[in-house]
Amino acid sequence: MRTKQISLFDDHTKKRFNRVSHGGGLNKGKRKLERPLSKKKWIHLILKSDKARGALSFKMPKNKIAIERILKAKARKFGVKIADEANVGNHIHLKVKIHSRAMFQKFLISVTGLIARTVTGARKGKPFGRFWNDLAFTRVLQSYAEELWLTGYFIANRMEAHVSREAREKLLKEYGDWMRAYGPLKTRGLSP
Repeated sequence: MRTKQISLFDDHTKKRFNRVSHGGGLNKGKRKLERPLSKKKWIHLILKSDKARGALSFKMPKNKIAIERILKAKARKFGVKIADEANVGNHIHLKVKIHSRAMFQKFLISVTGLIARTVTGARKGKPFGRFWNDLAFTRVLQSYAEELWLTGYFIANRMEAHVSREAREKLLKEYGDWMRAYGPLKTRGLSP
């Protein structure tokens, strides 16, 4: 008797949505479509704001602490499991697993609103304006290989956020061939 090979791809997500990514700049100028989500697979979530620089940076100590607190509280409230996180200053990467579409939508709405208000100091009578670049970007991870790639991508983002330009250049000289071969750093513009 032959054993059946386990598929690394979530066929249900692909059949239902015919795509695995949503948000960011992908949907500009196109009609709104339902965000592809899966309760069984991990999801890569990116929240990005070009206005988060200087005093508004997500890496500023008071902002970093507040953002971590918001993410933990809302994840607990809306049943979202956060496995990994990378705060890069002007964007945040999260690896999440969800229990339901409705709860994830509530999580996104509350987290984006609270982070924007906390960072900008906006309140009733003192508006700030548009803070986030686009819709939150999500991608359903289709295989274990994509999960491994995402782990490397998070490491690269953490390195970029915490390592000086000189140290980065030294690492590129020392390990440049390896970094170019394995890709995550290449996508962040770290490799020449």
